[in-house]
Amino acid sequence: MLIKFFRNGKGVGAGPIGYLVAERVLAYDDNRDLIRDADGQPMSVTREPLPEVLRGNPARTEALIDASRHQWTYRAGVISFAAADAPTEEQQAEVMDGFERLAFAGLDPTQYEVLWVRHTHEDRVELHFCTPRLELTSGRSLNIAPPGCEKGFDSMR
Repeated sequence: MLIKFFRNGKGVGAGPIGYLVAERVLAYDDNRDLIRDADGQPMSVTREPLPEVLRGNPARTEALIDASRHQWTYRAGVISFAAADAPTEEQQAEVMDGFERLAFAGLDPTQYEVLWVRHTHEDRVELHFCTPRLELTSGRSLNIAPPGCEKGFDSMR
């Protein structure tokens, strides 16, 4: 199991939320290089199977990101499993629960928003998450992955 926080996190919510739930996405080869057609235009592929929203509400998460007045508006990442791992739905729920306990330690669920979307179109389970960098009751900035946080999240592996 790999836990990765993406470097991005500024701007409006349409970017990260759109990527998580999009039916069609840019096509990449095995080296993660963008695939282009004969005219040099980026190619896209349809995800099969389609992304599944497991928890949260994409429209609400996007609206909260857009409402943030902070420089850093969201935190996104993925928990990715090797194809051989093939975690059950129950195991995936346990992983999401454990991640939320660690990421939002000390907070009540009413104080944060997190969107979980499962991608399986690359023949493995990927649990993508996106959360507004916002504590909901105060409006203060909330960074679930400050520098050095990797050691804490390593305990989940």
